[in-house]
Amino acid sequence: MHVSRKTHWHLRLNSLIFLALFLCAVGLAAWLSHQYRFVQDWTYSQRNSLAPATAKLLRATKQPIHMIAFVAADAALHQSIRRQIALYQAVDPRITLSFSNPDLAPERARHYGVTHAGQLAIELNGRTRVVDNLRQETLLNAFMHLARNTKRWVVFLEGHKERSPFDTSSAGLSRFGAALQHDGFQLLALNLLRTPQIPENTAVLVIAQPQTALTPGEAKAVADFVNTGGSLLWLHAPGPSHGLASLAAQLGISFVPGTVVDANPDLRAMIGISNPAVVPVLDYGPSPITSDLQIQTLMPFSAAIQQPAGGKDWKAIPLLRTLPKSWSETAPLRGEVHFDQAQGDTPGPLILGEALSRRHGAKQQRVVVIGSGAFLSNAFIGQGANLNLALGALNWLSHDDNLVQIHLPSAPDTRLILSRTVGYAIAALFLVLLPAGLFISGTLIWMRRRRPAR
Repeated sequence: MHVSRKTHWHLRLNSLIFLALFLCAVGLAAWLSHQYRFVQDWTYSQRNSLAPATAKLLRATKQPIHMIAFVAADAALHQSIRRQIALYQAVDPRITLSFSNPDLAPERARHYGVTHAGQLAIELNGRTRVVDNLRQETLLNAFMHLARNTKRWVVFLEGHKERSPFDTSSAGLSRFGAALQHDGFQLLALNLLRTPQIPENTAVLVIAQPQTALTPGEAKAVADFVNTGGSLLWLHAPGPSHGLASLAAQLGISFVPGTVVDANPDLRAMIGISNPAVVPVLDYGPSPITSDLQIQTLMPFSAAIQQPAGGKDWKAIPLLRTLPKSWSETAPLRGEVHFDQAQGDTPGPLILGEALSRRHGAKQQRVVVIGSGAFLSNAFIGQGANLNLALGALNWLSHDDNLVQIHLPSAPDTRLILSRTVGYAIAALFLVLLPAGLFISGTLIWMRRRRPAR
């Protein structure tokens, strides 16, 4: 081949193009050798991502947080923990993470209260809390414990057949009590006949639907607690006030006679409730307690609060408003209920909860009155936003405003409830009909194959 000046430049150009393509191929191979992660959370309310409530709490924390993972010297395990904690460090860069082998440093593990490998110690403002896993709910509860500067005592009045945070029956409040303890509250049951005075360090006094009357002395102790600026959560129910009429007058509260019902069959079928006295609430008032609630609450066997409330001393904000088709039924709840204004029924919409506040010295005094005690019971606390409403109310009453709406979203479809008839039908299908059908069809096929050919 004759090599001219032109062909010489063509060969050089081909060499340059080949070199460029080769370098591009090497660079592409190097790029492809890296791991690029793409994560998409498709769960309800992005439950597996860092929730807005967690980010809100971290931003409100004034002090740096230090985490110590007490695990073995395993590089893969360390990398996995770093990847999970990085979600929190992206919100608050002051969060630091270190590792310690509890087998090699037993004194340090004992200093932080670590009992076995795999635990995480969280240190904030000189206080420490140890957790067993890295689930967001676990870490959030630990952050909330550490974020509270002092102990918050929630005192439950007892001695009048009230709902108790230590009662594990369906009517008790043990699930609510456990949630309060997870959030850093301390619980105390108080019988005023044994201890005539409410402790001065009480953050919130809870009166959870008494069924027998308070004595005049007990009612006076509650009134004195409110007069001195104490925070109160009063869970009422349809019926008599059981010695708390003076407290209602003190708060400027009166209740509508009867039990609130919502007899909309389409709505009940959509939510899956059959009792008209279990009332769904979708409309919330402009309060920090309810500002972030996005799903319904279920209020069973409730009494409505007369409007306006609070009198001249208190600023009242309605928390829970029923739908227009609801009403307060004064007749016994038997069979189908019908609105009858002539019999004293009160048409909706009705107010089932009220947030009261007033200036008391240098601080704001706060009271929450809700016309149902059953909504916090073990049977209903997991329905809709009931637990979020209750925890928001307790945080607001204890003046932990930064923690009022700190809660993780929950899925509405984690429980499958089947009636007894449906359960029997499913059992009959899979335990009787399906096996019998397979046995009969198998027998017929076997008999046909054994039949001699003609």
